[in-house]
Amino acid sequence: MAVVAGPRPAAFHVVRGMTDSRLCAWPLAVALCLATSTVMATAPSPASPMPQSSQDALAHERETLDGVVAASLVGALSEQLGDRPVKIKLKHVDVQVTSLRDRLVRGQGELQIDTAQDWIGFRFSTLYDAILESAGYPELSIGTVGPGGRTLPNDSKLVRELDDRVVGMLGVEFGYQQVRLQLDRIDTIEAGTRYLRIDADGIADFGIDGTAPARVEALYDREQNAWLRVSYTLDGTPPPASPAPIGSR
Repeated sequence: MAVVAGPRPAAFHVVRGMTDSRLCAWPLAVALCLATSTVMATAPSPASPMPQSSQDALAHERETLDGVVAASLVGALSEQLGDRPVKIKLKHVDVQVTSLRDRLVRGQGELQIDTAQDWIGFRFSTLYDAILESAGYPELSIGTVGPGGRTLPNDSKLVRELDDRVVGMLGVEFGYQQVRLQLDRIDTIEAGTRYLRIDADGIADFGIDGTAPARVEALYDREQNAWLRVSYTLDGTPPPASPAPIGSR
């Protein structure tokens, strides 16, 4: 599998809002082909082979999708890791057709951060627009699969630092109001030999404004003693991007 590298998110430009009439033909051919396959499956006579033009359209879409999604992942991973350069290897990609133009793309791979030799796992989910040939901003979990994966005892110092960072981010997002974070489950997992992934669940307490279930994901570099990524989810909403840079000691 080819390695995709990208020094900065700005190195990739996804064009939105521009439609070429040539792009409309092959998604329609794919949809017609899928509809025909459904009808033929229920008929007594055997299904006809897929026309070569439809096969070519599917192959073109998948080739374009792979390239666009890979570029989107490189940009998003670099951004969420404090604009550090990254390289990625995609191990598994699943594409689900959800409409004439939309594809739900899920998968997993491995990435290298900056000059580190470690490859650590990540999972992703994104939407691909087959008409505009563009990908949405992906949802990411970093340090989830791949080499390593040992569960380690929690470091109380790192847990306090993580709590302070998330409280600070919540305060910024919600107008600097008083926020208290209560983490009930905290798991520290070794991601490769250099990094730690910390997963935590708990409650974000906003005082008189109530509480919300919270989930926290973080990636810590033991060699540089730096937080590379801190993100949180409130009540099932997508995690906001971490403020950049967050790699301070």
